[in-house]
Amino acid sequence: MTTKEKITNITINQDGLQLLQHPALPVVRIVEFLFLSGPFEDIESLLGELVEPIETNTATYEDPAGILKNYLTTLKELESLKKESDSISPKQIILDENLNKLEQFTATSLWVTQQILTMELERINSFLCGPCNCILCCVGPDSDGEKSSGAEKQQHFFEIPLTEAETDLFDLPIISTEESIVTHANADFTLQCDGKPFYETGSAIYKWQNGWSMILPRGEVCSHLEKSKGACRIYPERPTVCRRPQIFPYALEKTPEHDRKIDGNSIPAYVNRGKILAVWDCPYVRELKDEIALYAETCGLEPVFMENKG
Repeated sequence: MTTKEKITNITINQDGLQLLQHPALPVVRIVEFLFLSGPFEDIESLLGELVEPIETNTATYEDPAGILKNYLTTLKELESLKKESDSISPKQIILDENLNKLEQFTATSLWVTQQILTMELERINSFLCGPCNCILCCVGPDSDGEKSSGAEKQQHFFEIPLTEAETDLFDLPIISTEESIVTHANADFTLQCDGKPFYETGSAIYKWQNGWSMILPRGEVCSHLEKSKGACRIYPERPTVCRRPQIFPYALEKTPEHDRKIDGNSIPAYVNRGKILAVWDCPYVRELKDEIALYAETCGLEPVFMENKG
């Protein structure tokens, strides 16, 4: 059984805390340097030589090769840096915050960073979320009966991003119109449906300019939530976003409006943001604020804490 420690009024899973205190990225940075400066032909041969523990300023990694083997496919992206750049067909475009294309080494390193953070934080969040018995991510504003202070601050809906394939998981109306696909849920101009703001027409799934999402209006809950148990009826098949509450990798932001055509192919664009986002509404984020900030800083990123619900 997993060891757990009680901190104030919630339970912190020690496997999740251990991962939070031992981020993979510091070891990845060492591997990047060794691979590019050494005689290694591939990442596997380098990992084969990582037989000693690695100690950083914040943690000791007893089995660095074992940790990095979890991310081998992503780490192999670094091998492109030892190839002739003219022979490489880009899979993505990485831009700086001024929308200038970044050179290959920085772009590849950022891409590896985002992918590893995504996988690692999915594991961390999965460990930390369960013991909290929290349904925050599954309900619309005020679904728990608590009211926001001040009507002007009241939030009208909660948005849950989905992939197109995940829309089939929900038996809800699908809204994809000429009006919806040229705007987004939080646009200044509110989408109208049947003469009312879209969030006043009940829970539904919308196709927006930036993709699909489920809208939970005030007082409504996800159709798959067993509220009395705080449990999800489709937990093994739950959407990707539900696997990644409430600490998010934001080293890169996908920006479809900056996608480029290369040799007739549409290449997705990402902008360097250099951040870790943590949702302040979440009980384990509040408990582990210092640990999350140190995790981000150890990864060379800026920690940003924000509220998701008003």
